Amino acid sequence: MKKFLAIIAIAGTLIACNNAADSTENAQDSLDSVAAEKKDMIDSTAEQRKDVIDSTTEMKKDAMDKMDSANRKMDSVRKN
Repeated sequence: MKKFLAIIAIAGTLIACNNAADSTENAQDSLDSVAAEKKDMIDSTAEQRKDVIDSTTEMKKDAMDKMDSANRKMDSVRKN
């Protein structure tokens, strides 16, 4: 009976430990994958915003060029 209780105690201890090294490694892998996902999401959002800013800047530049062209035409008409 004592041997049986000793075996149960040892088995209980091993089950309670649950190989902590593996769970720490798995937790690190999980954190790494979450960090990689967040980085990808941030990079994607930044790229989208950059595209919007670039297109807005280009549109405003084109509008300014058209206004400059119109102003030059008005100036040339006034001089004549």
